[in-house]
Amino acid sequence: MNFFSSFNQKLMQLNGLDFLILFTLRIYLAYIFWTAGVRKIVWDNGAPNIDRFAEFLGSGGSDNLNLFLPHFFGWLAVLAEAGGAVLLLVGLFSRWAVIPLIITMLVAFYYHLPNGWSIDSGGVEMTVTYLIMLVLILIFGPGKYLSLDYWVLRK
Repeated sequence: MNFFSSFNQKLMQLNGLDFLILFTLRIYLAYIFWTAGVRKIVWDNGAPNIDRFAEFLGSGGSDNLNLFLPHFFGWLAVLAEAGGAVLLLVGLFSRWAVIPLIITMLVAFYYHLPNGWSIDSGGVEMTVTYLIMLVLILIFGPGKYLSLDYWVLRK
């Protein structure tokens, strides 16, 4: 029994490394959302992808979201994703940055929900995974030492 108690104390010391997990989540999500945001504005075959994304957001087919002001919401999504990625990367205003990203993921969840869970069928599996990661940052913040929030807000 003494071994388990001692080993458990050693495991509890790992709590001091929680900032590395939060840093890793931030870097991973920054890459994911930067790529998604930039992909929406990069030119493809002579036309900006934002036009195609806005078409997807607007009306015009059964596979579209039928939102009003699709270009406005398209640019809002780009700003949330690319801007949020930069803020997550440096760990500045991290909790604020994840709020529009969570909203973006909720829209993606709504869109992909009819396809079920599996990523193989276009389902919500990765959307839910990203939502969980974003909520962790919302609750726990960006972590100590490796974020600007920590250094700016330090007392």
